[in-house]
Amino acid sequence: MPLDAEAARLLAARTTYGVRPVAEMTVPEARTATRSYIGLQGDALPVERVHDVVIPGRSGIRARVYVPRGEPPFACLVHFHGGGWVTGGLDTHDRPSRDLAARSGCIVVTVDYRKAPEHPFPAAVDDAWTAVTWVHEQADRLGVAPDRIGVSGDSAGGNLAAVVCLRNRDEQGPALRFQALLYPLTDARCESPSYQSNAVGYGIQADDLRRYWGLYLGGRADADHPYASPLRASDLSGLPPALVVTAEYDPARDDGERYAARLANAGVSVTLSRYEGMIHAFYLMGGVLSRTRDLVDEIAREARTHLAP
Repeated sequence: MPLDAEAARLLAARTTYGVRPVAEMTVPEARTATRSYIGLQGDALPVERVHDVVIPGRSGIRARVYVPRGEPPFACLVHFHGGGWVTGGLDTHDRPSRDLAARSGCIVVTVDYRKAPEHPFPAAVDDAWTAVTWVHEQADRLGVAPDRIGVSGDSAGGNLAAVVCLRNRDEQGPALRFQALLYPLTDARCESPSYQSNAVGYGIQADDLRRYWGLYLGGRADADHPYASPLRASDLSGLPPALVVTAEYDPARDDGERYAARLANAGVSVTLSRYEGMIHAFYLMGGVLSRTRDLVDEIAREARTHLAP
């Protein structure tokens, strides 16, 4: 279908204001630019409380806990933010996390993992894994039901959510009940047809994603490692049920849909939801894109189904 009218207006405004592609920015410039998403998010729904924690790790992993209204124990989603493993953080995802907690009735724990290029692969994977393990260990203190934990993530965070599920299976970690992968980056090769058809003109460009992958992998020969490119994993069986969301006008669309198909072929319960007319990163645009609200509602609905008592 045609590009969504609200998305088209947003992209036209970006052009008017001369927003540059990430591929042309320095890392500090890209980090500053990513904070502009905060202005696109609008007001968030209320939650009971929000508090920051430091998860023990190599240097201490910052995280933010969103507690919905209601009585514990709650189901929990551990969320990994997008930003190409290079940008983004607790503040860029604060309002969407509040909405997700309020609409799902789940505690949401958003994790500020270490960033590339200062900390290349597998630092972010290690932090994501540590965070999930910590949430399970601290479930009683957090008000979380230890048998009702799932993971979610957008873009690079969707990659980390998928990888945590793989590593959790491989290392027999705490049982995870659900994974929500929002336009996930699943293959470092960036060769699928949507990298050509959606290469430019839709916000995040194909070369932007390639640059992020390059910074994340740090020139190492890890592009096909399953904990970097989960689409390259030889075995996807035994993973938790998945919601895989893609956007029609996204360079990474086909890689996300290929991952969903491989999950289904491996016997994993999968809901694949392509948002027609949408662009990459639309989870962060709830103040200007009405489809963002539909997305959060869908995640919340799937989470309630799979994380029910």
